[in-house]
Amino acid sequence: MIKLAAFDVDGTLRERDYLPDSTRAALQLLKENGVALALCTGRSEFEVVSLREELGIDWAITCNGSHIGFRGKTVFGNAFPAQTVRRWLQEAERFGHGLILYGSELMYTNQRENPYFVQAQQEIGFMEPVLIQSIDEVPDIYQAIVFCSEQEEAAYTGGEHNRYYLHRWRPWAIDINPGGMNKAVGLQQLLDHLGISSEEVAAFGDGLNDYEMIESVGYGIAMGNAGEELKEKARFVTKPMKEDGIAYAVNEWIVK
Repeated sequence: MIKLAAFDVDGTLRERDYLPDSTRAALQLLKENGVALALCTGRSEFEVVSLREELGIDWAITCNGSHIGFRGKTVFGNAFPAQTVRRWLQEAERFGHGLILYGSELMYTNQRENPYFVQAQQEIGFMEPVLIQSIDEVPDIYQAIVFCSEQEEAAYTGGEHNRYYLHRWRPWAIDINPGGMNKAVGLQQLLDHLGISSEEVAAFGDGLNDYEMIESVGYGIAMGNAGEELKEKARFVTKPMKEDGIAYAVNEWIVK
């Protein structure tokens, strides 16, 4: 019996502002059948609060697993050392790179008009970050996005990829999370807190940062719009998001 369903956001629950009515109905059906819901996303708590509240979801695993919130309040968090974030800000200043830093309540940036941020905002949507005024007053940061090429990322990772969880989602943009973190780790932390076995969980995703999560649960479900690498790891492959993929999976494999 499935006790919890975890959902990636972009490309899984919604695309920009489009969220199928069938998905809303499927989530309601899950709740009526006693299934707890959680978001599990690379985005920040700040960015998904309106979606979480709109859908009546209490739990959000954000920043690729580095932050877990209940109704917007931090329950667990694995933040970078402040000195690491300060060093990144100095490197970004030196190379002219844009940074987006995810805190528990706000997003921060060192450049308001970075062209890559503007492009990402147009392609997938981002809320407006707050401009960092001083590197001496850095809040807890759970994820960084660096707008740089693969060849330039060593300035931030030191060339030691094992020190961090990395997800390059554009040739010019990379997520950096604390080492050992990914969506599966964050989800497992929530399951331990709730006393739920991973075999009692369904997880939905479409991107490479969903790879570990899909592999770690009893019902790993890849969206029809996912890449082949993720589909090969999934227990089930449903229809694409825009073709009622969530509703199809819920009715076919979870609520029968």
